[in-house]
Amino acid sequence: MLAIIYLGLAIYLGDQLCRRFFRFVSFAHRCAAAVLVGLLLSSWFTYVAAWMFRRASRPLLWADLCFLAAAIGAIWLFKRRARRGLAKPPEFIEPRPPGSARWDWITLGIYLVLACWMMFATLNYKDGNLLIGNNEWSDFGPNTAIMQSFAVGHNFPTHYPHFSGETIRYHFLFYFQAGNLTFLGLNLAWSLNLLSILSLVCMLALVMALGQLLFNSRAIGRIGSALFFFHGTLSFVPFLQSQTSVAGALRTIFHLKEFLPSGYPYRGELWGIWTQVVFLNQRHLASAIGIFLLVLLFLIDRYRQNGMPDQIKSVPPADEEPLPSPAPIAFYDSSPSTADREPEPLPQESPPFAESEPIVTQTPDAPPAGEVKPNVTFAARVINVAKDIGTSGRSFLFSGLLLGALPFWNAMVFTSAFAVLLCFFILFPCRKYMVALAITTAVAALPQILILRSGGVKTPTHSLLHWGYVIDQPTIAKVLNYLGFNFGVKWLLILVALIFVSWFHRRLFIALCSLFLLTFCFRLSIETLASHKFLNVWLIIGNLFVAYGLWRLWHIRLRGLAIAGRLVAIVLALAIVAGGIIDLFPIHNGYYMQIKYERDPLVEWVRTHTKPHDVFLSDRFVNHQILMAGRRLFYGWPSFPWSSGYDTTKRDQVYRQLFESRDPRLVFQLLKQNRIAYVAVDNGVRRGEFIKRANEDLYSRYCQKVFEDKANKYNSLTIYKVPDAVPVNFAPLPEAPPFTMFEGGKGKGRGQFDFPRGLTADNSGNILVSDTDNGRIQKFSRTGVFLAAIGESGAGAGALKAPDGIAVDKDGFIYVADAGNQSVQKLAPNGAVVTQWKGPDRGFYGPRDVAIGPDNSIYVVDQGHARIVRFASSGEVLHVWGSPGKGDGQFNEPSSIAVDGINNRVYVADPRNQRIQVFDLEGKFVTKWQVTEWQPNSWAFQRLLFDPKGGHLYASSLATDEVLVFDSSGTKIRSLKPKPPDKLGGASALALANGKLYVLNSFGNRVSQIDLPGQ
Repeated sequence: MLAIIYLGLAIYLGDQLCRRFFRFVSFAHRCAAAVLVGLLLSSWFTYVAAWMFRRASRPLLWADLCFLAAAIGAIWLFKRRARRGLAKPPEFIEPRPPGSARWDWITLGIYLVLACWMMFATLNYKDGNLLIGNNEWSDFGPNTAIMQSFAVGHNFPTHYPHFSGETIRYHFLFYFQAGNLTFLGLNLAWSLNLLSILSLVCMLALVMALGQLLFNSRAIGRIGSALFFFHGTLSFVPFLQSQTSVAGALRTIFHLKEFLPSGYPYRGELWGIWTQVVFLNQRHLASAIGIFLLVLLFLIDRYRQNGMPDQIKSVPPADEEPLPSPAPIAFYDSSPSTADREPEPLPQESPPFAESEPIVTQTPDAPPAGEVKPNVTFAARVINVAKDIGTSGRSFLFSGLLLGALPFWNAMVFTSAFAVLLCFFILFPCRKYMVALAITTAVAALPQILILRSGGVKTPTHSLLHWGYVIDQPTIAKVLNYLGFNFGVKWLLILVALIFVSWFHRRLFIALCSLFLLTFCFRLSIETLASHKFLNVWLIIGNLFVAYGLWRLWHIRLRGLAIAGRLVAIVLALAIVAGGIIDLFPIHNGYYMQIKYERDPLVEWVRTHTKPHDVFLSDRFVNHQILMAGRRLFYGWPSFPWSSGYDTTKRDQVYRQLFESRDPRLVFQLLKQNRIAYVAVDNGVRRGEFIKRANEDLYSRYCQKVFEDKANKYNSLTIYKVPDAVPVNFAPLPEAPPFTMFEGGKGKGRGQFDFPRGLTADNSGNILVSDTDNGRIQKFSRTGVFLAAIGESGAGAGALKAPDGIAVDKDGFIYVADAGNQSVQKLAPNGAVVTQWKGPDRGFYGPRDVAIGPDNSIYVVDQGHARIVRFASSGEVLHVWGSPGKGDGQFNEPSSIAVDGINNRVYVADPRNQRIQVFDLEGKFVTKWQVTEWQPNSWAFQRLLFDPKGGHLYASSLATDEVLVFDSSGTKIRSLKPKPPDKLGGASALALANGKLYVLNSFGNRVSQIDLPGQ
């Protein structure tokens, strides 16, 4: 209830402020402005108040009391002014767009329903569990952690919960407000969803209002806002082409769990970068764009009124009677129109926007017509300008204040606004007012920018100038191709719109296109992909020009072209809508990742037994009960701090020392330097990919054990309390035993790996591992001890660039599928190069796996060409079969092959089609087995292995991290996992030797072993 009262007061105050500075297109515009401005300013007020009370035990309590007192005081003042007749009533822009507002409200109602569905489909709460959609899991790691650090923690001064000890470098204010609502009584999911739903609907309401203001049409406003849900990329075209039938395509769409890829093989564009998932992951984005739209609406309204002269005006004498302001000048012909007929824009030389002869508008502060301006000094001119801005430019100052408040809310949208409004300054009048807006913005924003840029990085880690965004070897043609594919037929409709609109609209569109320069010419953060937000902002506003293009095609009145125009409009609209509809299904079909939130023993223990500002040294969690208890980690999941610009390389080194060093003096010195209060060690630390050998015995000797997870509910977690006083007498610790392949770890040393993907056993029972990203093969004994390294990293014969699948024939020769060199290499048992095969016609394109047949023939998975190639041991090509697709004998990025010499069968892993296909030795299709555990993902490294003794087929399952066991008929008879505490991490290649099943952990950079039943 307190949270709702807080929100109600914030929105009321937002409305009282906006009505004093802005005019409104509609009541929906007024409501949206009240919500967004109220949220932004109340968040700032509460955060600053909480910072002032940071020495108190509960800063948010005092901050909310201050806001309550300030809100009640402001309401009293507003009511007093209203009783005295001094309050300004809300002013609406006249004339309003023709037609009824009923459909506007119906459209907003639909948006409200869609927003509620999308937000709760990706974040929910049930029975004390926080339910996070699988497509949003990683992004909600830092977001929920920040919220809880305020709600139940003490994050003043503000640190990043995944990277304690340094100033915040991530825009956090939206999540602060969500945490504050959680503090006031809402649960975490409802707090974030309520703010997200309000923000998204308000943003769409402002898009609708902007469309109505620009094009004087309610229909265009509705269409332009609705296009938010339909990105328009052409990614649906290759997707539909890969389907074998209409019925099959519909079944695939209805069960789709992943968003359509962009069609470009760049990191991050497989998770739906142009879909609504961006606004579901980054909940603060919609509200920030809404503030930007609110300022755009104000500016366009001012231009629409009178084009504001640029020259300095003298202030009239105080006793002089002001003349009335002239009537507003509209963009459009004022001839009668109906709701379904769009007025024509004025010609390009419309007087209000002709820069050569700006209209001098007499305002209440201007001298009477014909009066000669006196000669004044430069200082007097400056004073006059200041007075003029103070009386007529207050709305510009208020707009600048709103924009200046954005860096802590969303820095990328702030940068977008800066670029667009800079173009406004160049292309439009009212320049002195724009300068005032810019100065106000800079004064408010500069401290935030300095804080966000101050955390831990002493030297720039990337160049500001960066050509091409994420495009490899970019050219102008590639950039245009990229934009053409990702925005599809929307470009055609924008072109139609630009032909018919006025010069003002074209200048507005030019200003918006400055966002392309930001995207493709600059790199504002270490993570290049983060610049996609500039394109998201452009697309939201550009959709209004798309809507106008559709409307114009629909209303062609030339004889003989009316029907053709409507048919073209329908076809283009379907091309836009198709991909957007397909990408709604992954939201519906996604599954929840659960994390205990309330009534969890660990959360309760942490909140009860630790202080709100305590720092934990732990595994590099994405999310965890420690974070849900509002505490901070010394080093959480590294991609979050890295993308925010923190010095993760230095933190890596300190983190390794804290968990690997056997020098107690060094460890305790680092603990005290970094103010670490607790050390949490679980199996992620003991057996993870990053820490080679955890020094838990050091902590158990010198620290107090305060929590132990004996039931293995939290991955065998043990928490140690760092003593307040450093121990005096340190006894030396015994040396750690040598490393084995079972411990592994990421690196270039012996027994270390970098994303390994191939595994086999030789005829002596030794284990060979393709150390893929290190460009080598490592050989280990059956006990895991390092024996030798084979190959050198590089290109060409004898060198290994990205060794993948690996196999050994009965004579001991080693065959390696080298995906980097696009070849299969044959090596002697001692590792010497024998020969290299480049494949049949077209050559190999990403060879992934190798298997040996009963006649010593070699089967190769040519993943990029979706085919299987069979060689004789001499290198002669015997058979080639397969093609891209979903039909029998077709593949979608096949990943592995296994040969059954007993039944003369060949098994091919087709994970993206969720099946194993069975062929005879010459490639004739026999049957197929569905594998529901193979969830589609971007890592197609599921592998197969046939056991000739048991007659079973083993298949690794990456999504479920287990090994599936099938009998000869394709029935799954069991699934295998290693004994706890070991667990698989990115299960890929398999090998049988010494009575055990060896499993390669590609993500964990190590090998696991599983004891087989009956062996």
